[in-house]
Amino acid sequence: MTNAIGIVGGGISGTLSVLQIIKQSKKPLSIYWFDTQNKFCKGYAYNTFDEGHLLNVRASNMSVFPDEPHHFVNWLNIHHPKYSPKDFVPRKLFGDYVLHTFELLKKSNALITIHQIAEEVKSIKKIGDCFEMNTHQNYQVQKIILGFGNFLPAHPRSVSKEFISSKNYFQNAFNVQLTNQIQLHNNITIIGSGLTMIDVIVSLSHFNYKGKINVISPHAYIPQAHQENPLPSVEPFVNQNQAYTLLEILSLVNKQLKKAKKENLNLHSVVDSMRPFLQNLWLNFSIEEKKQFLRHLRHKWGVARHRAPSQSMAIFNTLKSSNQLQLIKGRISDIKLQTFGFEIFYSNNQTEQQTLHTQLIINCTGPESDYSQLKSPLIQDLINNQIISHDSIKYGINAQKDGYITNNIYTIGPPLKGILWESVAVPEIRVQAQELAPKIICD
Repeated sequence: MTNAIGIVGGGISGTLSVLQIIKQSKKPLSIYWFDTQNKFCKGYAYNTFDEGHLLNVRASNMSVFPDEPHHFVNWLNIHHPKYSPKDFVPRKLFGDYVLHTFELLKKSNALITIHQIAEEVKSIKKIGDCFEMNTHQNYQVQKIILGFGNFLPAHPRSVSKEFISSKNYFQNAFNVQLTNQIQLHNNITIIGSGLTMIDVIVSLSHFNYKGKINVISPHAYIPQAHQENPLPSVEPFVNQNQAYTLLEILSLVNKQLKKAKKENLNLHSVVDSMRPFLQNLWLNFSIEEKKQFLRHLRHKWGVARHRAPSQSMAIFNTLKSSNQLQLIKGRISDIKLQTFGFEIFYSNNQTEQQTLHTQLIINCTGPESDYSQLKSPLIQDLINNQIISHDSIKYGINAQKDGYITNNIYTIGPPLKGILWESVAVPEIRVQAQELAPKIICD
């Protein structure tokens, strides 16, 4: 009989799981909810120090409940009425909403007892019909949800490794010490040019940073801006009952883009209209097709699919046009620690090896997804005991599409990226949480 559930991770994946269990359970349950950083309900993403860090999805699509689409907008109307459903609201504010929702909901079901434990789970062992979750003490549960969320990025590939231990190298772009450290230097470098880079640029602007900013990445692609586009959208063109090859879907997308240009339709709507079908499209690709996508199309897809609020991109463009910010196309081969800071060696298809001198480095290359490379004691324990393994493309955990890993252990959110591809944003994770809850609650 299931009477105790263990949930690892206090970010959005773990939180949405807890909310759905509270909503759906009709029997007594104890939830042991672990988060090492004690950032329950917010995690890193929504515990940001900067009000300028905005959601990349409009408020109208950020309800925590898939069956209550206006839940967040209604909350905004009561607590922050200046925001409209079309706005990209501060992530910090969204974190307040998630926490407020949890605090209200946990009082609504007297059958549920929640233990919030700010400790690191170091190992999980199967003991009879139960699992023993070990921190500095032991907790016994019948079922487990691994809601790991996103891990810090891998260190940049470099022959030299000494830079990693420097106080002026930041693996975590949201480290609270970063703000103070940046002000001491007049030349900094951001490695990676995606959405996290935009967050850093927004913060630098808000803190009135006057130094030189270098942004370097292999392709120098930057996010596109969300726009209020008055042009009509394309008609839906993906048949949900058809299994497409990668080449077939590429051909279809290119055809729709040409049609949109010819008929003066909204180009962004081509990608947006695919979102409801992306998981099924990915599930039907072969392993080789997935690897081809990662090698040749991943970065272009990221630019088209993951856009930034226009006000955030305006800050980036202003700094770039004033030449305070330099966007560099280059693949890094080495980072040497020097007395003045760092010497970065890079090259691209057009140029021989070049060097860049900088005083501080911020790693914005995106979360590490290869679980075999993670240093977490729990991850290593689970791998060593063959409870989890990486998926076929090393983008997360090997699991079924519903999150099932092994008997009575499930996962949700980013660990399923290799299985589902679209599995890191609230609109996808909230559905996963709703569908996972009955499997966790039932015996």
